[in-house]
Amino acid sequence: MTVTLNKRTEAIVRAQLETGRYATPDEVINHLIEERLSSETSPELPPGPDETELKSSLLGAVGKPVRPYVKGELVELARCAVGEDRST
Repeated sequence: MTVTLNKRTEAIVRAQLETGRYATPDEVINHLIEERLSSETSPELPPGPDETELKSSLLGAVGKPVRPYVKGELVELARCAVGEDRST
């Protein structure tokens, strides 16, 4: 499919590419259309973080723990995460 953009829309796509958030014009257009459609169908839900923001946040959290983990703590967290320990 080929789509022709007007000058203003093309400038918006180029500006989004320059942020580094998107690798291709296709990604910009797809994201903006999906975002618009999802906001029209469920306006009460706030948009979730995009992939870049999520990755950055997770890498930041992994790289800088607030405190050292106690022996066995990660095992306990994993059990809770998969639902093995229903007491919490």
